[in-house]
Amino acid sequence: MDWMKAADYLEQLASQQTDEPLDAGQRASVAQLAARIRSGQRAALLADEVGMGKTRIAVALISAVRNVGGRAAIVLPAGLGVQWQKELRLFQPDDQTLLPLRSYDGFIAGFLTEEDAEGNEKHKRKHKDWLRNRRQQRELPQKGWADEEVLMISHTFAAMRFPNPSDGPAGGWRRELLPNVARLLAGQRRNFMRNSFHRGEVSQVHATRRAARTIADTIIEHGLCRSVLDDLAGDHRWLAADEYKRKILPLIGYGLGRFDLIVVDEAHKARGEDSSLSRILGPVSWESDDPFRLGMTATPVELDSAQWIDTLGRISGRDDGEDVTSLAELAEWISGYVDVVKRIQIEELDNPLTEGFESTSSRFQHALRPFVLRRDKRHDPQIRAFQEAHGDYRIVEDLKVSPATEGFTRDWLRRFCAAEALSILPQDDHRVKRVRLSVAQGYGFGLAPESETAEQLPQDDELEGPQSFWFDAFRGQPADIYTHPAILAAVRLIESYVERHEKVLVFGRFIAPMDALTRLLDAREMLRRLRDGRHWPASKVRDESEPAVLAAMNDPDLCVTTGGITSINQILTERYRKWSSARRTELARLHREIEALAPQDDTAALLVGYLRQDDDGEELQGDIGALLEALGDRRASADAPWSGNEMLALFKGLLDELSTDEEQENDSVLQSRLASYLQDFSGREGNFARMMSGATLPQTRRLLQSAFNRASSWPMVLLAQSRVGREGLNLHEACRTVVILHAEWNPGIVEQQIGRVDRKGSCWLKDLDNWHGHAEGDPPRIRIHPVVVSGTYDDHNWQVLKERWMELRAQLHGEVLPHQGTHAAISPELEALRNRIIVATPSFAPWE
Repeated sequence: MDWMKAADYLEQLASQQTDEPLDAGQRASVAQLAARIRSGQRAALLADEVGMGKTRIAVALISAVRNVGGRAAIVLPAGLGVQWQKELRLFQPDDQTLLPLRSYDGFIAGFLTEEDAEGNEKHKRKHKDWLRNRRQQRELPQKGWADEEVLMISHTFAAMRFPNPSDGPAGGWRRELLPNVARLLAGQRRNFMRNSFHRGEVSQVHATRRAARTIADTIIEHGLCRSVLDDLAGDHRWLAADEYKRKILPLIGYGLGRFDLIVVDEAHKARGEDSSLSRILGPVSWESDDPFRLGMTATPVELDSAQWIDTLGRISGRDDGEDVTSLAELAEWISGYVDVVKRIQIEELDNPLTEGFESTSSRFQHALRPFVLRRDKRHDPQIRAFQEAHGDYRIVEDLKVSPATEGFTRDWLRRFCAAEALSILPQDDHRVKRVRLSVAQGYGFGLAPESETAEQLPQDDELEGPQSFWFDAFRGQPADIYTHPAILAAVRLIESYVERHEKVLVFGRFIAPMDALTRLLDAREMLRRLRDGRHWPASKVRDESEPAVLAAMNDPDLCVTTGGITSINQILTERYRKWSSARRTELARLHREIEALAPQDDTAALLVGYLRQDDDGEELQGDIGALLEALGDRRASADAPWSGNEMLALFKGLLDELSTDEEQENDSVLQSRLASYLQDFSGREGNFARMMSGATLPQTRRLLQSAFNRASSWPMVLLAQSRVGREGLNLHEACRTVVILHAEWNPGIVEQQIGRVDRKGSCWLKDLDNWHGHAEGDPPRIRIHPVVVSGTYDDHNWQVLKERWMELRAQLHGEVLPHQGTHAAISPELEALRNRIIVATPSFAPWE
């Protein structure tokens, strides 16, 4: 492809004067990418701080490649696919990019046809319907993988497995591709022996052989036959699983087609040479003769400055096995900069130290500038103005949990003390040493299912002396996780924000305490609503939530009955019956009102179809529930009774937003867009608090993300397991408070967590605009609350994290100098030295 024409396209985007789709900072980055392309550079690391809009810059580059006939691959965590699709449509409204390719099964499914299924007519029809649905849902290509202009590939795609059956030579459809390609390249064909496969595998075998033909034709067309055949020589039946995968990955790359641009989202992840991501960027990604690699990460370095080399090597092509020796020369300059920054943080500033920083900083910036483009919040005019007037716009306030904290009982104090004592006694049993961490963070060892630790504490007869004494003290009375002091403190903090109608995002690592916190928040809100005579969207307490409800009822302010769960269920059933009857009557009235308008109004006729009720009484299921939820977010007053005219007006407004000039007369297209829009609404009122973990289905994650971003919708509290919710998700539109239930060791993870709410167009920026309108009280800020149990290993964990966090921000955010008090007096000489440090701090902004 012609990279100079791509640069022309980027320069046109950069010259635009509007902030849509690119703001001024993004346009500067696009202009810098164009300049580097013209200079012959074919690799860049886009390292903008979290929430600055890296994805949109990358999409601009992808659009430039598409505009001149090139192809692009986006390698990303699979859960971010929907967000990338939305960004791609900003530059090309009719974009049809597929959801991320996740597995080998998905790759082969891309070669299926409607005729591949065998068996009775019902089975064949089921296969056709499944295939048609997967294509309509944009999971499989209409033609072939190589025909897709843009292809998204999951980070874990190359983690595929090819196990060897234990009962003989390797068989099964998953082992069909390699021998078929080898025979086709050798001018032979492989007979199809039906009885070699299970009944349900035949369609995959047909698809695999179709894939083999496509791959073989591609290899022959590009003159690669000899080198590929040399690697495929030998008997494939007995290949070990890892060796089979090594040979098959390049073939899959030929099946996906050639790429001119590789975009690697979250490029810092899975750094090992044998990781799935490295395999994708090596043998799987078949690149053109002059490819460009764009890495994207807000945290190119997390724990060790040497990680710069790993990240830069990834975008410079080291994953293909070639040694990029020039990168090794950077290591000394990078480590030298980190060392002098550490000295500045703890030593008294003088002229030699300042000169040393100026020198090492210059080398650090010179070494990384050819690769790195980075904008951070210092470059945002709104944030810079706020910092100059009011100080930091983010506040980190520890939620300290100590024996003086409400709910910290003598039993818990004894348990914490015993855990600390056990951990320092001479012993070799690491299970006992882990008690000091598990008890503070509320998981395992009698506090939650043991599956989270996969370990059991020793039996009584295994311990003796002081160990036996402290172990008895630790176990004491059975521990109820719903009374854990840290969880109770988190509940009080979260509810204090929700009382002000603010949403709260909580991050944690361990499922048991996160689940307990979720259920306890829900139980307390349910009792609060029953006490106040307000609606609760359930007719009974779920069995798994009963312990949380019983714990919540111990609060005298929330005890609505003395009859336990049975009485609570009776109250819920009666109230839900009355609410459901009233809602059904209201919907019938609205149906009649709008039906009367239908003869003169086509939009009213469409709305009537949604409001039609079934006879089973489930009026809030399906399309009607989702539509009511969507329209309810647009109301001026959520509590006022609906009127037919109000509902119709809101419905028309929604359709206007979904339509274009060409589509206004096309009802089928418009209804399809409406159905797609309503997928982000569950049709249920939801839960006050919800948890998002690794077990949460992708569609549910999307619904949770969408609902959390709507100020008027539940959940008010979203608990996200760190490895699931810390990257890529936009959770900023209605929330500016983050609670860190479990401290991490990696400061890069914390930056990513905070970045879920600290983004362009955030709730904080909207609140700041509103504050400027009346300027009463303190300005709003983004608030971060780590939950820390004082005096425990948990406390030590947080102190270490803060030190690492300072080092990270010195490398990435220019925060080199230790913070001075707002009223601290300094001498003119020291102020001059500090100013020299500030001026010399490295910057990788696109305009510098």
